[in-house]
Amino acid sequence: MQKEVTVLLTQGWCRSSYSALRGLAQNDVRVVVSDTSRIGMCQASRLAHGRGRYVSPYADPAGFVADVAGLCERHDIGLILPGHEEGELLVQAREAGRFPTNVALPMVDAATLALVNDKDRMSRLAREQGVPVAAIVDYATPAEAGRASDVSREYVARARRGNSSKGVRFSRGGDALAKTLDGMIEDFELDPASPPIVQERVAGDGWGVSCLYWHGQRIASFTHRRLQEKVATGGTSTLRVSDAHAGMEADAHRLLDALEWHGLAMLEFKHDPATGRHVFIEVNPRLWGSIDLSLSAGVNFPWLLYLAHTRGPAVAQAHFQPARQGVVARWLLGDMIRRLDLARRGQFRTALTFADGVHADSFDDAKWDDPLVLFGEGFYYLAKGLRTHSMNPLEAGMVR
Repeated sequence: MQKEVTVLLTQGWCRSSYSALRGLAQNDVRVVVSDTSRIGMCQASRLAHGRGRYVSPYADPAGFVADVAGLCERHDIGLILPGHEEGELLVQAREAGRFPTNVALPMVDAATLALVNDKDRMSRLAREQGVPVAAIVDYATPAEAGRASDVSREYVARARRGNSSKGVRFSRGGDALAKTLDGMIEDFELDPASPPIVQERVAGDGWGVSCLYWHGQRIASFTHRRLQEKVATGGTSTLRVSDAHAGMEADAHRLLDALEWHGLAMLEFKHDPATGRHVFIEVNPRLWGSIDLSLSAGVNFPWLLYLAHTRGPAVAQAHFQPARQGVVARWLLGDMIRRLDLARRGQFRTALTFADGVHADSFDDAKWDDPLVLFGEGFYYLAKGLRTHSMNPLEAGMVR
């Protein structure tokens, strides 16, 4: 009989890691959860087999790698599933020979990760591959961007590295855009040699195409459409539905095929229902925040990844079934944060209208069979909010 493998999850406080814990535990996989904090969703879950801590990967990258290596040895870990961007540090350590070789880390090489995590480079690669992207403004300095843009148009400027709407600003063209870019470079201490990517702002709905690849072979794919987002300017979804879009799926698969992808990824798109046009936005080369919807719709990505590692990609592929369409998932705490953002913007009636006409089939963070996770999540956000005075705090190194 094949030996079962114990999995280590990092970034245990958040929904993506909890969904992975849940998807694995449902199939009797032993999971150890880890984080910088003692408070969080996975930490509060009855499903965790063990718990561990590490130092901040942003403040102390080398210490983080050493702590994770120690957790692997202590808990006899055979597979690591990173919950967020810290996976890139582990890949770099693996390639430098500073990480145990007997621990599997199903991710692409460091060079490919650096490429997809750079929003400018990835958007240009997508364009080269024939995937539609919003028009890119080419510039070397903020002043050049102002001159190259149209004062009558709206633009979005995004730091090359950032997540959850961090490092994103909107502006008209011309001098206003130049001023916006100057402010971003100063506020986020960006390298002027790697300035933010500037694109025309595209209207429409947010979509995501999520995939599992194994050494270039596609194992599973799942598509969803965003119905609501945490803040008005975009970012993390609080309400979403499983859906299908052949064009976006073909574009997502084309990009991941070209990258010879390995592991998990979610590609974001914008779709304008008025024109039928869609454009590529970015790649999240890891677990994604809305992954609980895929589990509810019948695609258990963490379990399929585990199967691909322990029993081979053919077995994982045989276990994949296309998702049920029309399944709706809501992030309960995120919806509360969304309403606070609406109230802050003066939209009190909308903020206080709790019946939005959408029935949720599942909740990311409210689980009757694991009720403490909602409290773990709430206490984490409360502690973080009191310390940083923000519901979407920015830690040094997150945006660059």
